Amino acid sequence: MAHTTSLHGIYCFKYALLLHALFLGFPVTLFFCLLLYLAVAMASHSSTFHLLLLHNSYCRCHRCLALSQSHGIWGRPSKREKRVNLNHIESRVSKRVVNEVEIFADCSCSKKEFNELLQHLKDHVNIISFNTPAHVWSAEADGDDVPWFPMKISELDQCSHRVLMYGSELDADHPGFKDEVYRQRRKYFVEVAMNYKFGQPIPRIEYTQEEVRTWGVVFRELTKLYPTHACREYLKNLPLLSKHCGYREDNIPQLEDVSLFLRERSGFTVRPVAGYLSPRDFLAGLAYRVFNCTQYVRHSTDPLYTPEPDTCHELLGHVPLLADPKFAQFSQEIGLASLGASDEDVQKLATCYFFTIEFGLCKQDGQLRAYGAGLLSSIGELRNPSP
Repeated sequence: MAHTTSLHGIYCFKYALLLHALFLGFPVTLFFCLLLYLAVAMASHSSTFHLLLLHNSYCRCHRCLALSQSHGIWGRPSKREKRVNLNHIESRVSKRVVNEVEIFADCSCSKKEFNELLQHLKDHVNIISFNTPAHVWSAEADGDDVPWFPMKISELDQCSHRVLMYGSELDADHPGFKDEVYRQRRKYFVEVAMNYKFGQPIPRIEYTQEEVRTWGVVFRELTKLYPTHACREYLKNLPLLSKHCGYREDNIPQLEDVSLFLRERSGFTVRPVAGYLSPRDFLAGLAYRVFNCTQYVRHSTDPLYTPEPDTCHELLGHVPLLADPKFAQFSQEIGLASLGASDEDVQKLATCYFFTIEFGLCKQDGQLRAYGAGLLSSIGELRNPSP
């Protein structure tokens, strides 16, 4: 379906692009024009060049792409490869020459690597021209300044396992801090999340009676407020979750069922996580339409309060709107913008996320309605929302 995992690994993507250029109705015996712009989008430096291939189209295009791969353009480089990160690539019919295709690529690299790449391209193609003003290169351009980010969905395992806080370690003011049984239970949920790997079915949890009762209190009180306080997209999807995923007062839904449901509705999936992630790691998951979701339940002594995102927050706050295709697309866009971004920009994106997806309000039919998960999973916040 159209919304399934977007990035899919840039190594696979380059070959898909090559086939796209060769087989969308363009005879492979005709000459091809490959227009390749190399632009450094980070900071204040950028560069471009033009590449024109005038011989056997398949052979030359494949040769150029292979050369690009050897320089690490299409993904994470090996120790012997150059660090040139592909940000965006697209193909289009040439407007200048009949029966030719242009390819636009937006990449990030240092000035040194850019010059080395140009030299190698000159050795393998007929025509190459470039125009890079000297002033656009920043002093830091030659540094390794692009933060690591997952290049394929399976690498989210690394992001999801870097828990910053909570998990099984609770602060002294946490309601369950002095409850040894609760703390041991939290350790179990940490083990489940840390042992999970991409592609595996999400383990089903046998929740205790106390956990189900706590969920039941939250579910019952919130569902009383939703008809008058939740946005229409939320109200549309909640009954579907009750039907397909077992959203009931006496049952805590299983993440595997929720993940399968979301995949069909919007292309999103969920995966278990042990606790808080950094903004960078959390947003990276959204880029692949993966939502990191806790499985533990808040402490039973205070079911209307939690100092951390628990499964009540995830399942009642986030999941219903992740089933909406437009909301899912908005969530993914924030994630995509975070990949390879600076720490400062990631923090700005996290702030945008906080004031929209977590605590967003909207007006529908003249009434103030909640679409933020922090509001939709909090009885107190939902009763007294403020713009």
